[in-house]
Amino acid sequence: MPVGSTDPPRISLFDRLRLYSEAALYIGATTGLSLGLYFMFRRYHTSADIPDRALKSRTKIRGYVLDVSDGDSLRVYHTPLVRWFEKKPEKKRGLAKYTISV
Repeated sequence: MPVGSTDPPRISLFDRLRLYSEAALYIGATTGLSLGLYFMFRRYHTSADIPDRALKSRTKIRGYVLDVSDGDSLRVYHTPLVRWFEKKPEKKRGLAKYTISV
């Protein structure tokens, strides 16, 4: 290459393919991790929020039982993954807005 040339240096085909494959790997790993974290920390507010696939696969959910009105119904406040980050609600009015009826 001459001294005064302004042409960018040429990159070989192998180097370009390696660069693109590394970028695709990083993008895929970041996307997978982001989606995994989203699904792990997503809270179900009502029974309508629980997806059908979770019901079909009998996925267990964890949470606090807030109210047992009679012998066959209860209200659960869903706390996904880590329970110590979320405090259970103290008020008893309006439980239907943020609890799951079982």
